[in-house]
Amino acid sequence: MEEDKAYIIRKVLTVVSLILIFATAGLLAITTQLKTVTFNYYGDVKSIKTLASSVDAFLFQNNIFLDEDALIEPSKDSRLINGMTIAISDTNEGAFDIESVRESYAPIIASVKEEIEAIPFEEETVNNEEVDSGKTQVIQEGVEGSKSISYIVKSTKDKVIQKDEIGSEILAQAQNRVVEVGTKVTVSRSEVVTSISSQVVDGGFVAYNISLPVEYQQYAYNLCKRYGIDYPLFIALMYRESGFNPSVIGGGYAYGLCQIGISNYSNLNAKLGITDLLDPYDNMTAGAYMLSVYMGIAATKVSDEQTRIVYALNSYNMGEGGYYNNCFSQGIIDRAYSNNILATRERLINTGGI
Repeated sequence: MEEDKAYIIRKVLTVVSLILIFATAGLLAITTQLKTVTFNYYGDVKSIKTLASSVDAFLFQNNIFLDEDALIEPSKDSRLINGMTIAISDTNEGAFDIESVRESYAPIIASVKEEIEAIPFEEETVNNEEVDSGKTQVIQEGVEGSKSISYIVKSTKDKVIQKDEIGSEILAQAQNRVVEVGTKVTVSRSEVVTSISSQVVDGGFVAYNISLPVEYQQYAYNLCKRYGIDYPLFIALMYRESGFNPSVIGGGYAYGLCQIGISNYSNLNAKLGITDLLDPYDNMTAGAYMLSVYMGIAATKVSDEQTRIVYALNSYNMGEGGYYNNCFSQGIIDRAYSNNILATRERLINTGGI
């Protein structure tokens, strides 16, 4: 019996020894096949142990699936070697830089902001029949107002990408600037006016069927003969400027039938003796003289008569420098202003009225 027990024990020990031997051999075999590779996944670098024999098998074991435009070095069919580096990137220029993306990421932030804006004052004129025409004075200075405006502003850390107004509140009303303008008409007779008024109109005069008194038309006709300008053209210009209203005061302090600007008063007074821009005779004299000056300037710029007329009319409206710099020098010849006057001239000639 004791011998049988000893036999069994020896047999068990032999089996256990064999198992340990095979296990040790297996472990040695596994250890021999185990590799450590450096894996660079779009800039995220890790050290990974693997039993894979190829790059493709390594990717499969680690559940890594590549996009069509992904680049891998070395190729998938490369044999895996201990210490190898496997790199995956988007372009040939290098790995995807995750940190750069993080730094460039800019979240959109919405906030409510309030801004204070000025409300500009306007200018209004008050006519005073007791003050001589052409004289002005400020009777109330203008004061800017202010308002609060609320906005929803969407922005990143670097710039505002959207700004929407959501409400406003008037903090202070603007106070208009008030200018008193004299409208008292006094009869003036400069030497030029007296000289032209004394002339008898010749047989070329045409009294048009318009709301301009015949005596004014006769004076305008003699003016045109003196200054060498076209009579129906001058009548059409007056209609365009004032509608034949001798008392009208336009924007920028322009006066009378020909809308003579107050800025021209000193020069006209010195050259022609003009004293009252609302006097019809003084006003027509100033207008005819100025148109003749612009016709002379136009003759130095262009050769054909029609273009000279257009140049002179637009210079009368804008000032010669303004027309030349903003229109003529850029190839713009005709304007609505000159076209309107020329159309009115043709209507006068063809029908005798407006």
